[in-house]
Amino acid sequence: MHEYNRQTLITSAELAAVATFAHTGDDDMPRLTSVTPLLLDGCPAFTLTYARLELAREIAASPQATLVFHDSRLAYAGWSPLTASGRVEVVSDPDGELFYEKLLHQELDKFPPDRQLIDSPLLRRENWWYMPRLIVRLVEAGEPRPVARRETPDHSVLAYVSGGGLTAETVHVEDWNVDRIPIRLSRSGEPSLPEGSSATLLYHDFAVPDMDPRTSFLAAGRLENGRLFVTRRRGSRTLGERPGLFARWRAHRDLKRRCKAGLKSQL
Repeated sequence: MHEYNRQTLITSAELAAVATFAHTGDDDMPRLTSVTPLLLDGCPAFTLTYARLELAREIAASPQATLVFHDSRLAYAGWSPLTASGRVEVVSDPDGELFYEKLLHQELDKFPPDRQLIDSPLLRRENWWYMPRLIVRLVEAGEPRPVARRETPDHSVLAYVSGGGLTAETVHVEDWNVDRIPIRLSRSGEPSLPEGSSATLLYHDFAVPDMDPRTSFLAAGRLENGRLFVTRRRGSRTLGERPGLFARWRAHRDLKRRCKAGLKSQL
């Protein structure tokens, strides 16, 4: 039987290309975010640009956090599907020095879209606003436990609050389009889903191997009788075509504006 310990967590953070991060907001509703897993000083980590300053502030204030590795796409051999919970630290790196020195090579290796912006000294000078980062580290992590591996597009991550704790699992979704989404735990032997718990479901997809385009869909609500009673939705499950030149220019301009605005109101 495969042993899950801290080294398994570190190895998975090193070898996986994508992960899902769960935390709770001030309304106790779980939040889910797709991230690029990195290693910083022996701890699992990921970065956010300053365009996502509000998310970083919410994460810093969250009493609970969980990191889930369930998607094997673009991962190196030796990766294990698992989840681990712990305390998070959010480090403000407005000059991008820590990101450049310890994380940039990992980010470029795992997240191809960044190569278009910061893969050379010239690009890093031109897109200087993209180098400053908010670095999230999972510290004091508990023992990891196994989760099911993503096998089909109907496998997603569900996070829920039960008994005062935040839990995240890989689940199978039978119908995404209904108001009461049927959910089935993907690992045999797992306890049933708790009744009445706040929960959020994340679907994340991307083109292989360049991760362009990408898409995410979130559904939030309460768990009842093996279903998620949806109260709000955001995003799309449709991957779509690669954006054209004008769409890319607009997205680049918007990202630049939001990064600069975030830098003006740092943590």
